[in-house]
Amino acid sequence: MLTDMTSTQNDTSKLSNPRNKKNWVKKGLVGALLLSIAGGGYYFFEQNKAGHEKEEISKNLIAVKRGRAKIYVLATGLIKPIQEVKISPKQTGLLKTLLVKQGDRVKEGQLIAVMDDSNLLGDAAAARGAYLAALDNVSKLESGNRPQEVSQARYQELKAKNAARQAKENIQRLEAQVEALTIQLSRNETFAKRQTYLAQEGAVSDQAGIDADTQAEVTKSQLRAAKQEKEQAEAALAQSLAEMNAIAEQHALMRAGYRKEDIEAARHSAMQAKGQLMRVESLINDTRIKAPFAGVITQKYTDAGAIVTPTTSAATTSATSSSIVALAGSLEMVAQVSESNLPKIKLGQPVEITATAYPDKIFRGKVTQIAPAAIVTSNVTTFEVHAEPLDKDSQLLAGMNVSAKFIVGELDDAITVPTVCVISRKGQSGVFMPDAKGEPEFKPVKTGPTTGRDIVITDGLKDGDKIFQGLSREQLAKEGYGGRQQPGQGSGPGASAMRMGGAGRMTRGFGN
Repeated sequence: MLTDMTSTQNDTSKLSNPRNKKNWVKKGLVGALLLSIAGGGYYFFEQNKAGHEKEEISKNLIAVKRGRAKIYVLATGLIKPIQEVKISPKQTGLLKTLLVKQGDRVKEGQLIAVMDDSNLLGDAAAARGAYLAALDNVSKLESGNRPQEVSQARYQELKAKNAARQAKENIQRLEAQVEALTIQLSRNETFAKRQTYLAQEGAVSDQAGIDADTQAEVTKSQLRAAKQEKEQAEAALAQSLAEMNAIAEQHALMRAGYRKEDIEAARHSAMQAKGQLMRVESLINDTRIKAPFAGVITQKYTDAGAIVTPTTSAATTSATSSSIVALAGSLEMVAQVSESNLPKIKLGQPVEITATAYPDKIFRGKVTQIAPAAIVTSNVTTFEVHAEPLDKDSQLLAGMNVSAKFIVGELDDAITVPTVCVISRKGQSGVFMPDAKGEPEFKPVKTGPTTGRDIVITDGLKDGDKIFQGLSREQLAKEGYGGRQQPGQGSGPGASAMRMGGAGRMTRGFGN
């Protein structure tokens, strides 16, 4: 009891001390200030928390837009050369000179390499000589005989005609002589008969009769000789005429030239010689390796001095081959288009090409070919659609992976939203819109075609509406899409919002 009284007295004495009273006042003010700061901090935290939640919600809202929309068919593809070959010689041989390197652009017909042709030069010279000789023979036959030969034949013909004329004149002379001798013989025989008669009558001497008979016999002998000479002259005339005819025919042949058949035979021989020359020249020409079409040298397989052989395999990206080089022509895009979208693709249709290597650049092109047969891979049916890039100096290279947008139509006044914002709930397409409290509320919509990354909304939304493009994990869980929260994950609005496109069962694809 004494102790309690003592303690009470001590406390009373402390309070009655002015200095102690001032300390208690200070302590009270500090406590009140701390309580005020704590309350303000709590209020600020709550306001900041609400503002952060509103900011997160506003970040996940996008406005529905209305305007012109291009309708696309999306597909993936690959850049390939239209033509691609490995260039090799027709015959195995030694590569003498290589005139190109990898990456060079060549024109059609440009000389690329030269093979050794030393073993063909002799054959080419012999074949060329034979062909020229055959041509000279044809020219000789076509030109006919030389003028000197024709003149000589004409002289022989004139000589034969002169001999025939002389033979005719000799026959005429002999005919006259025979006729004269015949008359003379008749006269002499008549005279001899008269003299013989007179001699028998004694009118003249016997010698007169004998002389008359002798003269008649002499005339008869002369007549026989003249007839024989005439016969010889006629035989000579016949021979002269035959010789004259032969010489005349020879002269005519000389003037007419060689026979048509002989000229044709000479021409055929020249053609045969030309064929042999062309064969050898072709072998030599084959040693000059030229570009079959304009393009780019994509691979170089060998160097000068190597033995190269013919190959029938197509050009590949392999760096080894028995060929000389690989040549790739102009490039095209080959896209795989689904069977359902194929009717929307037409020849000449514009296409926008985006390469994986250049995601921010669009290359223009047009459809050049649609494959007539489908390709089935893992039970998926697609058709190859070929498109030609219109930018000749584009940065597209063979083997690049690309995505293609085939422009199949255009809408002038369409409401579009990002495709990832559209979900499917119990077979009904829809989007999430904020309710009066800003919480996501499912709104059914009707969808149309896709326009790239957006999709056309035909019913359910109007211009200016705002929709969620992503939800937090708590919101996903409320809507029945999120799983059980894992330890350590944030659950408030400050947690990372999950895009609806990231939840596979929440998204609905319209562009495939």
